[in-house]
Amino acid sequence: MANRNGFEDAMKKLGKLSNVNELIAIDALEEAANFFVNMLRPAIPRSVSNRQHLQNSLSVRVENNIVIVYFEDESFYWRFVEHGTSKQRAQNFVRGTYEQNQAKIEEIMLRKIIKKMEV
Repeated sequence: MANRNGFEDAMKKLGKLSNVNELIAIDALEEAANFFVNMLRPAIPRSVSNRQHLQNSLSVRVENNIVIVYFEDESFYWRFVEHGTSKQRAQNFVRGTYEQNQAKIEEIMLRKIIKKMEV
């Protein structure tokens, strides 16, 4: 007689999660990246000059099965705002936003993977 204490069911579910299709994982990563971009956009400091703001150049793309969050035109300058320079203090908007929303990002990915695996 088998011992049905829940661990067997958990083991089956974990076995299913380890066999996640790469396309499902990429889809989950893309959804989480879009959520991150939506949370990051308001946290980005606005430029005081009349140039394009970093908020407007933030986007997500999937390239060679890799999900990338990037700044389009102003990609060179975001790191000065994030990490600071000798004359400008670091503002850490990317790291701070990720740390604040890390649990939600993980939840989005896990929910998407489980939803796709149940079908």
